[in-house]
Amino acid sequence: MRRIAGVAAAALLALTAPGAAAGATPRAPVDPSAALARALAATEQRLGPAAPQLLPILAPLAQLRFERAELAEATALRRRSLKIAIAAYGNASPPAAEAMAALARLYIEQRRYLDAEPLAILATNLLRDRLGKSDPKLAPVLADRARIAVARGDDSQAQSWAEQSVAIDQENGGAPHSDRLRVLGAVLTAEARYADGERALRQALALDRAKGDKLATARSLARLGNAYLRQQRYAEALPLIEEATLIDQDHLGAAHPLIAEDFHDLGLIYLAPNRPADAAKALQTAIDLLERGAGRENPTLAYVELDLARAEHALGHEDKAQSLFKDARRILNAAEDEERDRQREA
Repeated sequence: MRRIAGVAAAALLALTAPGAAAGATPRAPVDPSAALARALAATEQRLGPAAPQLLPILAPLAQLRFERAELAEATALRRRSLKIAIAAYGNASPPAAEAMAALARLYIEQRRYLDAEPLAILATNLLRDRLGKSDPKLAPVLADRARIAVARGDDSQAQSWAEQSVAIDQENGGAPHSDRLRVLGAVLTAEARYADGERALRQALALDRAKGDKLATARSLARLGNAYLRQQRYAEALPLIEEATLIDQDHLGAAHPLIAEDFHDLGLIYLAPNRPADAAKALQTAIDLLERGAGRENPTLAYVELDLARAEHALGHEDKAQSLFKDARRILNAAEDEERDRQREA
């Protein structure tokens, strides 16, 4: 296994490296969201702030905000899209369902499953009722239902949703979308069906590479790396996670939670073969990124703290390990209380 001085160390350095090499001629950064922002302002002025013509502008602008780690702004744009779609087409319309699904997906990407689930359920029901069980617009929503089920530990339901999403792609005359294969691979891996899971994930990775979709490629690399990690195939997992990390750093905002997840995975890889010092570096980087972006009070950070506590314990830093463990339990207990409160309200 390679040392942290390799690709992973280069990724760590990239977090603080200057924006241009010495002597290079600086170029004005290209902001792809600027044109969308101008188009949004012009359309608002011409048609009003609630015009449905804003929807095709708001969607890509929200995606760009998400990629730049501007999570609050991305969420606000998705919520605005939902409000406009409901006002223009009705709360039981396909456009409203699509806006619900898009907001749910954004919550899932932030690991806010409690916020995502009711939206994904309602979007599923509306799309089935209005468009039919085999409409292609239903496939990504079912894949998101599977992601939520995996996060809740309901592997059986997750497999059902994932298989339905893949079947819809096939019924509509095409190969399964890589996102659906990625979810299916994750479900099969969670069920210890490792060969089937790896097959689905490798197919997803091949599709993403063929399309040249860098961010999707990073997600498939990370998911395949996670599958190997679950099987203790650390030497095979490491280069996949390293490549995903470098892609994400090239294409996402500096404090993006997906980059934090990459470093979390690197930490787990280093921790397993008893490299606690390297693990601690990667895990602390993940925590620093989450604190800069998503904030401290979230379960994702708590899970990283638990793993960092293991690394610090292995290094003999008992006081730090105990402090990390206590803080992680506090965050997770608060999250459990919130889930119970929501279930009672529902």
